[in-house]
Amino acid sequence: MSTGDHDDIKALLGDWMAALRTKDADGIIRCQSVTIRQFWLAPPLQETGNDTSSLQAWLDSWDGPLEFDIRDTDLRLGGDIAWCSALAWLSGIKNDGQKIGFWFRLTIAFAREDGRWLIVHIHESVPFAMEGQPLAIFDLQP
Repeated sequence: MSTGDHDDIKALLGDWMAALRTKDADGIIRCQSVTIRQFWLAPPLQETGNDTSSLQAWLDSWDGPLEFDIRDTDLRLGGDIAWCSALAWLSGIKNDGQKIGFWFRLTIAFAREDGRWLIVHIHESVPFAMEGQPLAIFDLQP
C-alpha cells in the first residue's frame, strides 16, 4: 500500500463528503466514475452511472446544508482497487421542516482510472427488523 495512494483516497473521500454537505451535485459526481454502481437507501434498487438532475433534486429536498460524517472507517488498498467501510451519520432539515438524523452502514469501492482514484461503487444500508413486518431500523447508535 502506497502512503500516497492512501492519502489520495482520503482526500477524494473528503472532497466527496464536502460536496455532499454543501449539496453540490457536480462536486459529488466529479469524485465518481462515469460507470459507478450505487445501492442507495432510497429506491431504485440500484443505479448505474451519474444522474446529476436526480441527485440535485434529492439534494434540493433539504433546507440548508447537510450534516454528513463517517466514523469507524476501515480503508484497504490493493493495487488499483480500494474499499472503505464505515458508519455514516446523515442529518438535516427537509423542506417541509422535518428534522432527520440517522446512522447507516456505508461501503465505498474505489478504482484508479486513467491515473486518478475515483469512487466506482457506493452501498448504503440500515438493519431491519427480522421478526414480524420487516421494517428498517433508523434509531440505532454506534
